[in-house]
Amino acid sequence: MKQSISKNIFNKSILLGVILFSSSVFSQIQLLDKVIAVVDSGIIMESQLNDRVQSIVFRLRQNGTELPPKKELEKQVLERLIVEEIQLQMAERAGIKISDAELNSTISRIASQNQMNLEDFKESLESNDESYRGFRESIEREMIISRVQRARVGRNIQISEQEIENFLNSEEGRSKLAEQYDVQQILISLKGDASDQSKLEAEKKAEDIIVKLNNGESFEKLAATYSAGQNALEGGSLGWRKESELPSLFAETVKGLKEGEISSPIRSGAGLHILKLKGKKGNTVKYEDQTLVRHILVQPSEIRSESQTELLINEIHQKLEEGEDFKILARQYSEDPGSKMNGGELGWAPMGTFTSQFEKVMNESKLNEVSKPFKSQFGWHILEVLDRRNEDVSEEQRKDGAFRIIFDRKFEQELERTLIEMRAEAFVDIKLDL
Repeated sequence: MKQSISKNIFNKSILLGVILFSSSVFSQIQLLDKVIAVVDSGIIMESQLNDRVQSIVFRLRQNGTELPPKKELEKQVLERLIVEEIQLQMAERAGIKISDAELNSTISRIASQNQMNLEDFKESLESNDESYRGFRESIEREMIISRVQRARVGRNIQISEQEIENFLNSEEGRSKLAEQYDVQQILISLKGDASDQSKLEAEKKAEDIIVKLNNGESFEKLAATYSAGQNALEGGSLGWRKESELPSLFAETVKGLKEGEISSPIRSGAGLHILKLKGKKGNTVKYEDQTLVRHILVQPSEIRSESQTELLINEIHQKLEEGEDFKILARQYSEDPGSKMNGGELGWAPMGTFTSQFEKVMNESKLNEVSKPFKSQFGWHILEVLDRRNEDVSEEQRKDGAFRIIFDRKFEQELERTLIEMRAEAFVDIKLDL
């Protein structure tokens, strides 16, 4: 019995010692970190400041940059952490989240930019004493903050059509968004003091050449045969040129041509020029497949069941089979308010515009063939493909490019002002003496 009691006392002593030791260590650990700033409903810990300072110091040293005084660096970093915390709280209130799929895609893209796959990228992080988990969290934080900034700042930025046009016509716009054109010409020589008869003959000759070209004859052959230009024996080729490198007389005409298109004769002091746009290239050059389609949509409702809706669409299809006009039936039955009064026509649309079920039927349909009724998430459809084309949308791309450049510049200016306002409006209590 005594041995048992003694053993219990001994065990309790050990347990008490462990508890006291653990409490002591825990207290010491707790003292290693402390709140250094209260920001609205959040806090910033000293460990956050130290981690961020170490990271910045490491990066500055790698770049060979002279380090600022430690106190100044800590002050700058703390201010950055405060502004970040304000934005993260705004994101939380707005319900902004980054999905795992989006985050994984972004990190994979970063790895690819560093010529690595994801596994090699993880190993590279670990070898530099940086955890993949920490890196992932920092990227997620940056993406959330970026989304807050875009939402808060973007709504204050206004860009007019005139600003876009001015930028496109500026030297910078032409340089950054320049397209290159592969142009051919046939020159019908005509002296400046030519008689009216000579002018008529030259115009008739130019018209005859255009007819031959439209009938499929080779531009190169006709240039070698009829052109008085110095490049006639090279098929009339002027080579690849930017707009600014083309004769000013040609520039506007060439910009308005589609690839493979022939211009009307252009009069100059040398005579009549017939131009062909053989090709076009550049960052903003884009061609896209487009489809012109019309449809009739009927939808289930509180007063029409699914089976009744299916019955109605089949009745409409039967009317079309019997030769009734698609446009009239669309106006009568279709429940798509955007296309109903236009006879169901949806306009020219690129791939990816419609739902997958709609596009599948559209892509499988022949021209001017009415589809069988089919169902999508919006209801029951009948569609008819009216035409297909591969359209040059480079001009839209150039305008989009100009818009992005102007937006980014205005965004940077507006962002600084917005962040200063956000910082001034927030409650911040700094508890660290810097």
